[in-house]
Amino acid sequence: MTREIRLSTVLLVLRTVQQTLSNGLPLVVVELPHAHSVSVAMMVRTGPRFEQPEENGLGHLVEHLLFRGTASNPSSYQYHVAVESIGGEVNGLTQRDATTVHMTVVPAHTRRALELLAEVCVEPVLTGLGVERDVVLEEILDSTDAEGNDLDIDSISRRVLWAGHPMALPVAGDADLVESFTERECRMFFERTFVAKNGVLAVAGRVNAEEVFAWAEASFGRMPVGARLPAPPRPQPRPRLPIHVQTTDDSQVAMLLTFPAPDELHPDFGRVLLLKRVLDDGFASRLRQAICEQRGLAYSLSVGVDAYQDAGALDIEVTCAPRKLYAVVEQVLCSIGEVVEAPIPADELERAKIRHRADLEFSLDDPSEICGWYGASVLIGSEVGYEDRLQDILAVTPDDLRRVAAEILNPERALLTLVGPTDERTARRLERLLQRPPESTVWLGEDDVEEGETPDGPRLVAG
Repeated sequence: MTREIRLSTVLLVLRTVQQTLSNGLPLVVVELPHAHSVSVAMMVRTGPRFEQPEENGLGHLVEHLLFRGTASNPSSYQYHVAVESIGGEVNGLTQRDATTVHMTVVPAHTRRALELLAEVCVEPVLTGLGVERDVVLEEILDSTDAEGNDLDIDSISRRVLWAGHPMALPVAGDADLVESFTERECRMFFERTFVAKNGVLAVAGRVNAEEVFAWAEASFGRMPVGARLPAPPRPQPRPRLPIHVQTTDDSQVAMLLTFPAPDELHPDFGRVLLLKRVLDDGFASRLRQAICEQRGLAYSLSVGVDAYQDAGALDIEVTCAPRKLYAVVEQVLCSIGEVVEAPIPADELERAKIRHRADLEFSLDDPSEICGWYGASVLIGSEVGYEDRLQDILAVTPDDLRRVAAEILNPERALLTLVGPTDERTARRLERLLQRPPESTVWLGEDDVEEGETPDGPRLVAG
């Protein structure tokens, strides 16, 4: 597919070609003739969404093991020498619903990059389990305290928001489980997930699609056909969730206000992205002005959209002094209430659109971002391309945004998670502010919370 995109100053011809290799592996190529690099990425459906409770963290561990060596380059050192000898950079990433193995090179080494990436995706030796297990355990320890309590506010939030669903599981898994995994289990997991029917290969940069297809067929065409992993039903967030608190002795407290939001395939997803920008995108945005610039309640503030194939969340995170916590939450609720109650002024909406368009144009200078975008779209079955997202954003009206804000930013559906020094008095005040039952706050890490459960129900059920 070839489309002309009118950018701020020039007309860009963006050619996107999607084909299927002989083994059934989808291949998407985005030609960026202006780029000086090429990104190659293999994405497979793995992560907590596709894991059973007893194998949580196995996908992340296998991702680490991929780079320990291959049949052609048997050691980690030999493999990385081969990559670095062409000026390449290789890495892996495991998320809740996918693992991505990716490499970036100069255009002249595209064919070799495909060959080297295919090595870790088709013929990894998967040795060095002891070393990589220790590395993963260090990752887990990095977000826990001396008593083993989870201090990762995002992990705590998802565990509560999607309780009873595999999406509630942490990506890195539980330390005890990680220590128990064997080489045989890792090998079996790899053979089940790194198969043509369960993944997508994406290439973006200064390339020729027809050449890439021939090179990909020669390298990735030998990947086993396999089967697409089945997914559990979509998670169902519950209203009026209690406040969850993990206390620490830090000098600041982090608060995360999470609202269930449309998934990435929902028709309103573009509007959610624009709503996020109205709330926090530059110093002139709503929350940045209300919390930081006008009242000095906090320095660290961010709004993010966490979206998947059939689940999503809009997160408002602020870190502040404990004495300012109530005022911060109160002001956040006040600010989002204003967005719900009155249409966004035309100039403010236009500014958000301009900034969103600017970020889309910036991404055209980053083949790795374009590669990830189009690869993920194929993986989840989305037909929304670059130009589709741009036009969707530009068409949003103040009434559209107000409707979406009213549907999402409902305090009854919000989950408030706190990590840091918090006292009972503040918790009681926050319960009243959020209209939660008195003394319903959950204090994580206390003896009355059984391992493997949240106070409001089982932590997870096999998908």
